Amino acid sequence: MSQEACRSIMSTYLEEVLGQRRFDLIPGIVAEDLIDHTQPHLRGAEALVAHARGFCDNTPDLRIEVLRIIATDETALGIWRWHGDPERPSAVSNSGAPVVPRLIASLFDISNGKITEYRAFVDAVDVFTQLAR
Repeated sequence: MSQEACRSIMSTYLEEVLGQRRFDLIPGIVAEDLIDHTQPHLRGAEALVAHARGFCDNTPDLRIEVLRIIATDETALGIWRWHGDPERPSAVSNSGAPVVPRLIASLFDISNGKITEYRAFVDAVDVFTQLAR
């Protein structure tokens, strides 16, 4: 796979699947045995649909801002920020303040034009700053 093809898969996921809630595109970009580390009990398109739909459903006014996409021939990394008001925070600080990490890095391993593994990372400083409130 080319770097551009891997970049395109990440762009499709961030801008169309999440940004436009086009969950119907997921089966075309994932391997049947995809491992999504946010959904350890599911595999394939079912895992990424559950992940993406759950994220989007929790934030009805979700907007995605793609900051950067970096790609190799087998990997794509999307760095992005999301905006909107989630119905449920990711966590709550000791003082009861909601913790909502908004700066995300999505890492895809890609083989034969399909995502085979997905890991999501959040910005630690963003989280720690919110926990301190």
